[in-house]
Amino acid sequence: MEVHSSPEWAVSLKEKLERARHGLRDRLYSGVQLSPIDHSNWYACTQLEVTAEQKEVFPVPAVYWLAESAYCGFTPLAIYADAQLVGLAVYAVDPKDGAYWIMAYMIHHKFQHRGLGTAGMRALLRTIQEKHACDKIILGHRAENEVASRMYVSLGFAEISRNEGEVIRELRFMADSR
Repeated sequence: MEVHSSPEWAVSLKEKLERARHGLRDRLYSGVQLSPIDHSNWYACTQLEVTAEQKEVFPVPAVYWLAESAYCGFTPLAIYADAQLVGLAVYAVDPKDGAYWIMAYMIHHKFQHRGLGTAGMRALLRTIQEKHACDKIILGHRAENEVASRMYVSLGFAEISRNEGEVIRELRFMADSR
C-alpha cells in the first residue's frame, strides 16, 4: 500500500489551526504575572518540580537556581497564573558583553501542557526587554529537549550554535520594538 503525504490544503489548515490554538492560549493566559522572589514566596519556589522524565535531562532543582541567584547576581522571578505559583525563571546579564541570558526556566509539572510555558516566556521576554532595553536575549537548552526547542522557535529564537549537546538560541529585537 502506497502512503501519500497530506494534501497541501490539509497542511495549510493544520497550520492555521495551530496558530489559532496558540492565540487562544495566549489570550487565556494573558494574566500570567512575574514577581520577584522574596521572603513571601521563596520556599514555595523551592518546591517547584518538573516531570521525572525532564529531571533525567536536566536534574537541577529550583532551589539551586535560587541559591546561585543570591550569590551570582542573577535575577530570579516567580511565574504566577491566576495568583497560583506555576513556575520559575532566572535571567542574568553577561558582564563581558552585556548580553542578557535566560539561565533557567521551568513550569511545575502540574501546570504543564496548558500554554503557561509560552505565556510565561512571553511575559519574561517583555520584562527583560522593557526593564533593560536590550537588543537581544540568549538562552540555551538541551538538544534533545524538543518541546523547549519548538517553543523557542515559535517565539522567534534562532539557533546560533551547538556545543556538547546544548543548543544556543538568540532572539533579536528590532529598534522600534524597544
